[in-house]
Amino acid sequence: MDRYTHDRDGSYASSSGGRTGSLLSRTFTSRTRRSPSREPAEDIKGPLGLTTLYDPAEPAITDLVFVHGLGGGSRSTWAKDADSFWPQDWLPEDDAFQQVRIHTFGYNSSWDKSSTLNIHDFAKSLLGSLYDCPQIPRGSTTPIVLVGHSMGGLVIKKAYILARQMQEFESVAARVRAMFFLATPHRGSDLAQTLSRILHVAGPRPFVDDLHRNSIATQSINDEFPQHCEDLQLHSFYETVPMSFVTGKGLIVDKDSATLGYRNERREYLNANHREVCKFPNRKDINYRTVRNALASTIDDLKAEVPATRYDLQTEQRHLLDTFLGVSDAPEDDLMDIDQRRLPSSCEWIETRESFRRWRDSSDTPMFWVSAKPATGKSFLSGYVVNYLRSCGQDCVFYFFAYNDKIKSTISTFLRSVAWQMARLNPQILQIVLNIYDKNDQLSKMDYRTIWRKLFVDGILKAQLDAVLYLVVDALDECRSETETVTLLLKTAETGWVRILVTSRNRFDAHNHITQPDTKVFSEEIRIEDTASDISLYLKANMHRLPSINDDDRQRMVGQILQKSAGCFLWVCLVLQELRQVHTSTEIKQVLENIPSDMNELYHRILDNMSSAPYGKLLAKAILTWTVCSARPLTTHELHHALQLDIKDSIDDVKRSISSYCHQLIHVDSQSRVQIVHQTARDFLLRPGPSEFAIAKTEGNKRLAMACLDYLNSNEMKSRGLGRFSARVFSPPARERNPFVSYACTSLFAHVSNVSSTDDDLLFAVAKFLNSSNVLSWIEYLAEHSNLDCLIKTGEALRNYLQRRTRHVSPMIGKEAALLDAWATDLVRLVTRFGKNLSETPSSIYHLVPPFCPRETAVRKQFALNSRSILVLGLSTANWDDCLSTMYYPHEITCSLSSSDAFFAVGLSSGKILIYRVFTCQDVTTLLHGGPVRLMEFGPAGKVLSSACAKSVCVWDVSTWQLRWTFNIDKQCLTLALVDGDRTMMGAMKNNHLLLWDLVDGQLVASFDWTEQLDGASAKAYRRPTCAAIHADPTEQNLLAILYRGQDILLWDLEGESLYDTYGKRGSRQSDGRTTNATVWSVAFNSAPGTNLLAAAYSDGDLILFDTSEGTVKAEVRHMNAQTLVSSPNGRTLASGDSAGTVQVFEFDTLKLLYRIRSEEYGIKALAFSGDSRRLLDIRGSHCRVWDLMVLLRPDIDEDNSETSSTLFVAPQESGLSSSEDVVLITALVCSAAGDMFFCGKEDGSIWLYETRSARQLQRLFGHAEGVSITQILFDDYSGMMSVADSSSRITVRKLSRKSPVWECAEPLLDDRVNEAVDQIIANRGHTRLLVCSPTVDTLYALTTDECEALAKVEWQDRGSYRWSTHPSDQHELILIMGDIAHLYSWRKMKRLSHDEGILLKGSILPELCIASVLSCFSNGGFLAMEFSEHAGAHARSKLLLFHSSEFNATCRSTTSVPRYAYLCDEVESIIGTHGARLLFLNSAGWICSTEQDTLTVQRHFFIPAEWLSVNAELMMIRVVRGGDIIFVKGHEVAVIKRGLENSQPQPQPQPQSQSQSQSQLQPQDPGSHRRKASLIASMHPGPSTIKGLGQRTESPSRSS
Repeated sequence: MDRYTHDRDGSYASSSGGRTGSLLSRTFTSRTRRSPSREPAEDIKGPLGLTTLYDPAEPAITDLVFVHGLGGGSRSTWAKDADSFWPQDWLPEDDAFQQVRIHTFGYNSSWDKSSTLNIHDFAKSLLGSLYDCPQIPRGSTTPIVLVGHSMGGLVIKKAYILARQMQEFESVAARVRAMFFLATPHRGSDLAQTLSRILHVAGPRPFVDDLHRNSIATQSINDEFPQHCEDLQLHSFYETVPMSFVTGKGLIVDKDSATLGYRNERREYLNANHREVCKFPNRKDINYRTVRNALASTIDDLKAEVPATRYDLQTEQRHLLDTFLGVSDAPEDDLMDIDQRRLPSSCEWIETRESFRRWRDSSDTPMFWVSAKPATGKSFLSGYVVNYLRSCGQDCVFYFFAYNDKIKSTISTFLRSVAWQMARLNPQILQIVLNIYDKNDQLSKMDYRTIWRKLFVDGILKAQLDAVLYLVVDALDECRSETETVTLLLKTAETGWVRILVTSRNRFDAHNHITQPDTKVFSEEIRIEDTASDISLYLKANMHRLPSINDDDRQRMVGQILQKSAGCFLWVCLVLQELRQVHTSTEIKQVLENIPSDMNELYHRILDNMSSAPYGKLLAKAILTWTVCSARPLTTHELHHALQLDIKDSIDDVKRSISSYCHQLIHVDSQSRVQIVHQTARDFLLRPGPSEFAIAKTEGNKRLAMACLDYLNSNEMKSRGLGRFSARVFSPPARERNPFVSYACTSLFAHVSNVSSTDDDLLFAVAKFLNSSNVLSWIEYLAEHSNLDCLIKTGEALRNYLQRRTRHVSPMIGKEAALLDAWATDLVRLVTRFGKNLSETPSSIYHLVPPFCPRETAVRKQFALNSRSILVLGLSTANWDDCLSTMYYPHEITCSLSSSDAFFAVGLSSGKILIYRVFTCQDVTTLLHGGPVRLMEFGPAGKVLSSACAKSVCVWDVSTWQLRWTFNIDKQCLTLALVDGDRTMMGAMKNNHLLLWDLVDGQLVASFDWTEQLDGASAKAYRRPTCAAIHADPTEQNLLAILYRGQDILLWDLEGESLYDTYGKRGSRQSDGRTTNATVWSVAFNSAPGTNLLAAAYSDGDLILFDTSEGTVKAEVRHMNAQTLVSSPNGRTLASGDSAGTVQVFEFDTLKLLYRIRSEEYGIKALAFSGDSRRLLDIRGSHCRVWDLMVLLRPDIDEDNSETSSTLFVAPQESGLSSSEDVVLITALVCSAAGDMFFCGKEDGSIWLYETRSARQLQRLFGHAEGVSITQILFDDYSGMMSVADSSSRITVRKLSRKSPVWECAEPLLDDRVNEAVDQIIANRGHTRLLVCSPTVDTLYALTTDECEALAKVEWQDRGSYRWSTHPSDQHELILIMGDIAHLYSWRKMKRLSHDEGILLKGSILPELCIASVLSCFSNGGFLAMEFSEHAGAHARSKLLLFHSSEFNATCRSTTSVPRYAYLCDEVESIIGTHGARLLFLNSAGWICSTEQDTLTVQRHFFIPAEWLSVNAELMMIRVVRGGDIIFVKGHEVAVIKRGLENSQPQPQPQPQSQSQSQSQLQPQDPGSHRRKASLIASMHPGPSTIKGLGQRTESPSRSS
């Protein structure tokens, strides 16, 4: 087992040995550290090869490369002294070069050793370095500017020639745009021949020979270069000052040789000798300005040529980065604030520390831990280190924890900030982060464990960076979860390319208990003598402000202060402030003698002085209270308004008030934020004490909470969205609110959590707010600012407050408490049920959201009955249901379940795999595996889904849902796992073998027997495994757990390919030899990275939690009877299921029971969590359920702001699940033409009458056979005839008559059964004709009031998809649509009226698209709307085309869709029907929309809740009735939505497409399902209705409720 050991030099190292590599271990992320690019000690000339000196935070617009000459170096050539390396020290600070990436190239051109290299070799090396440089993306088009000194000019010319001649370097050649030559001997130099003769004795140097005047090398370059350089900008600078050399004095390279004479060349002289044309004494030097200005001019020209689209893309990427990670405050602001307060030359002592230098330069110690007492300047040190590393050309990110800012003290904020900075520094990391954004754009709102796993473990830490990246973490002790953060930092340091410096009050020794420390840590403590020099600097800088008679007195005063400071910066600052208040020698002496050296005593003294002040004590106490108790630092503007609300008085200037009354304890930083001087001052003020300025935390938080509530209850927050029901719902006018609005809206919950539960004032104030319409404008504000999580936290805070109150106030009664209790639930549910709608349309909270809430919820009772809101009737749900959605599969058994971030999959006994969206629960597609699907597993990267039956394992591509690989197996697969970015799959088999498949090549690459190391009895006992689980963690252990009946748990090390341990109920068998016969039913590893927890469910009912790093039992609970276990992805929650159908939810780390769902149904087959860990899914029998449990939203460990309360869930919550056998689902729907009544057919074969006005079920009319579902109903108001079809292909026709108050049904006129499935029934107006359609024959019946007669039959063979409809222009005719052909028939005798070849529908309708519905629309039925979709199992949205009805006539041969309506093609998810002149449809976002014939605009009316759309497609129907009411079938109930169409918002008018555009192919695009779309089809007229698309056979439609 790994343990930390403390070295003599103060470092910590791991005592564990290394492991040998293996095929299996190589599938996991490597932990081997790579050497950093920076060398521990650089040669004075500079490194060889290409070195990046500066990489801008903004995207680079130019790569500037410096190449030295003969005998030079990549650094020495360009630096006159240590501080004048101008490419690195000066250019990056110059505004003209802020977006320029700067490099220097070094090669061995020294003449003190012999060499075989020449200019050609140096040029090839430069070319290769440019091509392979990791800082220059391979596909980049960034221009390159080359600068060469002396022979370096020949090297860059030759490199360019080679690039133009060699195909592999074409991309480099195309990017070279300019060359600068500094004293380059283009025609050679006479001095080179003299040098060759002198050096000849020491050996050959071909590169010197190349410099001879008119040498072969220079002649060759001069011959070839003009052929390629015509498009380049050339700048030649020549020397004018002679210099002394061995044989005399003169110019090394004269003007003739230093210039080219080309027309595109610019020539300038420099007043310098050959050596100093490239090194300058300072930035004001005329030669430097000449070279600098020429470079800047060229770069400015190149910048103007960069396409604007490139900048737009980069800006968009950065915007996405900011939005995704939720980083609103620039981290640089914190650094700037520190820098402005730090004195120059302070903290430089850290550079002299050997441990710091080793950490900086060596790869074997990636963490440096600096500890110190409070107020000793740790933050100043952190700021200095950041700037120091950046000045050395190193990439450095940082984070300053701040306990007084509840946001900045959390792990999640820390992780997001670090990721944001890394992404802005490194293009590779930026791309990784944006790829993660594409998969999950809500990641920043999740808990820190999920952010760590998805953003770092599965993303950033897998990057392969060559350069070192430094991370400075300040004040780690002010993090709310310090130990957890240390663990994450140690894991980060294992990458090898991240080096971390941490400052903290606590020593690293305090974290020795952290297991598996593979990282060596230097531990250093700031000593008094370290800070003494910095304090001395501070005192000297402020000495002139000290009161004194002469300088000697001041020096003595400085000495006394320094002696008493004990290394505490804060103490010195406060003493100086006090000394500035006195003026005589006696007073000075009194202060220095009496002032305490202890900080607490000093704080006492400050408060005593404040108490003696004649004025301002009330305001001073208020400022202190707000600064100490605020959830985050307020700006002066925010504090100004907050104080006026608090003290009920006006204030002139907050800054002046702070300066006058409490400047020793409070300061305003550079960002105008009001801050406490130090955390120790905050701690002191919060301690009970006699001072009138002492702050009681509960009272302080009450004070802030009441001020927030005063604002939220004010007129400024009054809602403007409760006005007239109109487009205002979508776009309320902008409001000017004071700066305090942000704090009041987002921080109320933080203060409620810390107020005494016995406080009635808060109870009444919160109740007043929740009972007003201002609560809606508050919700709107949070939605507008993407802060809906605040609603969840407020709901949790209210629940927490009430639970604490019950322990102190008994009995807890009253309408106020009841109101808080109701809203505590509603606030959370509003986010989970309507979060997406609120984010997209924040103002929907006024009129659209409340009516869809259950009838007993506070939000509905208070706001849904407004006469200006929509009205929803007919649903029986009284309160929020934990069950979000239920899918039912008749005649099927659910077998397996798996979920990812975006999708979840249900495997059935028939071999089908049904794919759904996680958020909406809407079906996406159906996959066919080929056998009962026993196992499924989504890959962690979200790229693939693997599924297994008894004979095969299939791998599906999630992006296309196409089958990628099929692997045959001869033994049952117990578990599957995907690793290595979904490139490798592991499967544990029933024969004790672990198989590895390469998913890139589709090959089985390895097989291991995990029992081969067992001997004798052990081998015999472990013969037939029953279950297995794989823990593949790139940051921790990689284990396989295997279960056998009556045996211990066997753990196998996946990396070491060896037996790891065996566990009994007491833990590891290595320390406990006892055995037990209790069988383990199931095991689950904790899914969070870096954890070593294993939960095991035993047959005797016990649930045991093991720590696999120590082999011990961490927790256990009795009589849980769990048989199925699953861990949430964030590792916080464990769920279990048993044979009685009970689901239990536990806190994973403690096995504390949080929630229990009891059921009367089948036992649990499998459980799964959604990718965000916020939903739980289960399968049992023929059902799949999605649970929306509030317990899964409990506060994260580092986000719980309550310090006076217990956990949110004091006792386990429990709910019941009634049997679904009592529910009878509605399977068919038809509305009367008058719109006052509608009829529903149900799955039990019954037909029911409903009233539209009240949505009440009035009367059972009649029924078909018991248990046979009704599939279609037609009703004609004029004749009273009703035709019904059921799933057994039975057709009945009856006459209904209204005998108030009931309806009567006559005996059937027709009662017949078709030999095959009935696809469609359709009747004419008056119901005198009925057409019954099946795949091979259509039968026409003549109906009278007394009899029914079959008139004609039309037989078909393989006609594919089809749809019949009455002709809108001639009620005596029928239109038949088959594929892209239309036919006309007569209603009277089914005579075909059109040509034999029919009417061609132009628009290139692809054969895989089937006709889903046909509907007449707009005025007088002048247009036919045709909806096309894919066959069942496809995943494309519906495609809508509109045709002129008049063109469907007997003489027409073809017709073309109307181009002006082409904009509707992809707008429509499914047609609903027509209302007046409007065509109504459901769009892909779930909104009811409409369009009119002449407006060419789409108007949104209201959305349908996602949970309503999540029911199974065949059972969901939407209709519009004559009065404009929307009828929506929801499982076994019908909702009637009134006044919905009165609300509308015109959208921007689309540009009409040309006819050629309208005739483009209707190709499937976005994921969806034809089964859902076809079932949403509205009535073609008041009669016909269908619940499934035609041309597809639905064997057993799933049901949902």
